[in-house]
Amino acid sequence: MRTPPPMPVARLLQAERLRSLALRVLAGEGGLERNLIAGPRIQKPGLALAGFFPYVREGRLQIVGASEFSYLATLPAGEAVQRWKHLLTLGVPAVVAAKDLRPPKEVLAFCEEHGVPFLVTARQTSEVISAVSNFLEEALAPRIQAHGVLVDVFSLGTLIVGDAGIGKSECALELVYRGHRLVADDIVVIRRTHGNGLLGAAHPNLENFLELRGVGIIDVRKHFGMTATSPGVHLSLMIRLVKLSEATRKLERRWREQLMTDARPWVETHDILGVDVPLYTMAVAPGRDVAIMVETAVRKCLLAQRGVDDERVFIESVNKRAAGFETEDLTLDDE
Repeated sequence: MRTPPPMPVARLLQAERLRSLALRVLAGEGGLERNLIAGPRIQKPGLALAGFFPYVREGRLQIVGASEFSYLATLPAGEAVQRWKHLLTLGVPAVVAAKDLRPPKEVLAFCEEHGVPFLVTARQTSEVISAVSNFLEEALAPRIQAHGVLVDVFSLGTLIVGDAGIGKSECALELVYRGHRLVADDIVVIRRTHGNGLLGAAHPNLENFLELRGVGIIDVRKHFGMTATSPGVHLSLMIRLVKLSEATRKLERRWREQLMTDARPWVETHDILGVDVPLYTMAVAPGRDVAIMVETAVRKCLLAQRGVDDERVFIESVNKRAAGFETEDLTLDDE
């Protein structure tokens, strides 16, 4: 797992995604490159400005709105300024004020002296929190790179892994032919966000490209159209492709043998950044249509999310039939 390095406050002003906020620097410009935002979570310092400071986190961006300014307006001017100054000495990288609200000039002078950027925007507080949080989540979320192919199948992010040459890219191409969308081939960048779980995307240098042995590299979007690729998807399922062997046959036999006593699906889980992802292991062999098997696994996963368990329903049906046959046999014996 790799955690991105802390982000300079200046990135907030440079980010295209935050352009609509039209952020402006009122003071503390000297700290734009030096002060670092340590993580994706932001903080509203209402309690701190009310005099309770223990929960102010160093390196966390502070966003203030009308409620904080309204409260401070009820305090004597000198007390309000002291609250501001105390907050600004606790290692906060910057303050963003919504609705064009401005603190007293003494506070701005303190920001300038200590290099703590004070930014302002005309947008509503809720808009600022949403936009900045989403941006920081994307930029600072923990991430890994996985070797495999990520495909959007029925809107379910499906990561296909396996040894080199086993047919991952060919399977992805067949899925594209079936109307699904390629997200990433070869290198899959996976990020974990607080609100959205695992998000998968292509490496920036490989977006839309797919490598096929014997054919070469193709631009899937140019070959199949705009709807054939997707920039990202929530990762919800893994499929591991393996060669058909005696070991895989033993696993299949063992699963069938235990089915009557433990009606579990043919699925494991795999930990990705602390999230357990359902994992199917599929044996690849001549005559097996891997793409349709992947589609079926995705359908099975979607049904499982709705509480439908095929194995349990099957075993219950078998048991009911067996019970019915036993009753019929008993009736015949009585006659």
